[in-house]
Amino acid sequence: MDRKLTTILVADVVSYSRLMAADEAGTLASLNSQRREINEPKTAHYGGRVVKLMGDGTLMEFGSVVDAVNFAVDVQRSVAAHNELVPEDRRIRYRIGINIGDVLVEGDDIYGDGVNVAARLEGLADPGGICISETVFEHTRNKLDVQVDELFEQEVKNMAQPLRFYRLLLDNQPTDGQRARKPAPPRLEQARGSIAVFPFDSLSPDPNDAYIADGIASEVINMLSRVPDLRVASRSAIFSSRTKGADAWDMVHEHQFRYVLTGNVRHAGNRLRVIAELTEVTSRSQLWSNTYDRDIADVFEVQEEIATAIVTAFGGEFLRAEWQRVSAHPTQNLDAWGLVQKARALNLPVNRNAIDDALVLARGAVAADPSYAGAHACLASVLMQRVVSGFSEDGDADRAGALAAVETAAELAPDDPAVQRTLGKVWSNSGRHDQAVSALRRAVAIAPFDFHSWGRLGRTLCYGGEPEELREGQAILDRILASAPNHPMVNYWLYFKANACLRDDRAEDAARAARKSVEIQPGYAGAWVTLANALGQQGKIAEARGAMDRAQKANPALTPEHLFEQIKIAGGGDEAHAEKALAGLKAAGLL
Repeated sequence: MDRKLTTILVADVVSYSRLMAADEAGTLASLNSQRREINEPKTAHYGGRVVKLMGDGTLMEFGSVVDAVNFAVDVQRSVAAHNELVPEDRRIRYRIGINIGDVLVEGDDIYGDGVNVAARLEGLADPGGICISETVFEHTRNKLDVQVDELFEQEVKNMAQPLRFYRLLLDNQPTDGQRARKPAPPRLEQARGSIAVFPFDSLSPDPNDAYIADGIASEVINMLSRVPDLRVASRSAIFSSRTKGADAWDMVHEHQFRYVLTGNVRHAGNRLRVIAELTEVTSRSQLWSNTYDRDIADVFEVQEEIATAIVTAFGGEFLRAEWQRVSAHPTQNLDAWGLVQKARALNLPVNRNAIDDALVLARGAVAADPSYAGAHACLASVLMQRVVSGFSEDGDADRAGALAAVETAAELAPDDPAVQRTLGKVWSNSGRHDQAVSALRRAVAIAPFDFHSWGRLGRTLCYGGEPEELREGQAILDRILASAPNHPMVNYWLYFKANACLRDDRAEDAARAARKSVEIQPGYAGAWVTLANALGQQGKIAEARGAMDRAQKANPALTPEHLFEQIKIAGGGDEAHAEKALAGLKAAGLL
């Protein structure tokens, strides 16, 4: 066979199977009409050649790379304009991928890696969108009347090296049928300011008062996280650095924070003394400090005063006004607030006794202050953790209780990002996928540097049923893993990524991510089950059995059947992944 260098374009119809199942005759008629009225005239105009039609797919080649890209842009704009008069559920939309590559020629057909890369690019495109390889970009730079997104890098099936590509930005065109671009997690350098809030030291003689110091620091973090363009270290990130014995200042330098808030709290009788200091990292110079001597009942005013002083130091009156616009008192009930702080600390480990204790505390917080959104959200989170971990004696009752609690929290504090994150978690684990995604998108819009919420959004998208959501979820997880490699939620993000890779038939990548997850947290049973599944799919049966043994030791209550049932529910009822996972475990003799 002969070889040649050519420009390859691959196009595919979005959701073709769904369209055919709903209306086979109408879909075929619409597809043929679009090809006749839009694709064929533009193919002739731009000098392209249709190599072959493959049902809903098209393989083309062009002598000019500029003509190939202009053809793709013209087609997508024309199809979008045509779709404005078509009901949403009947619209024919395309994904398009373009590559320059060496191909094998056999008659009128072409084969080879150049074609395979174009096909992978098509799969990475948004509905109504276009992806071009890095080589295509280099050949068309400054020659196209269209904007280009940043360079992406994505691991894809059956390719040894990550694929480097660009997305063309057509959102400013009349592309009503195209899915709007979703914001990506911000990069660290995009923040106007950044602060790490260290755990406040408790100087009280009673060691049980430590929760007061922890609670003040965590609530200040929650308030500051709502300031636009301000990156704030998450409560879990800072608090885990203390438990792991890491040097806090090393952590600050590693994560490129500009400022640090430190403090201590002394509680004696009804009196409370809080000392807070704001320090610039590079010079270690103190920018602001204050001492608050108050009655213990004034702890919430102290939190607000500290946060307001810091915001003022960061950005003057504009940022202060923005913070005051979005901030709110979570509660004025000290008992409820204290119970929530203790429950949050207990709920993070996946441990039956700790979660049972956290449940008692969360219920106590709700009883102490029924108007406290944080208490209801905490209760919802604990109840859902019982269900997901297999600790529930009545899973339906706990799930119903979690739904009721989190929806109450959302009514009380609709603009609290932590409440929206919990809402997304509970809705996702109750089979309400679309609502969960909406809540999590709201959470990251309110607090754009909250990587915890971004991780939950990435997981929820990956577990959903649509291929474009899987791609977006994987991109989010990859971005936050690169941006916050030492975040305490990393082991969970890696676990989410491992399951996403299994959905994408990438068992080796899944095993790699799952291994990293269990290396960070060896007691995480879910990641061990996913590792066993990935190893079993590769035929590594002995290693898979070892991973399954570790899962059962970590959490005897978490069976693979229960785990994948929860994943199926979280995917909005997508049964294919869960059934395939269980079948793989059974075939490997692991069940």
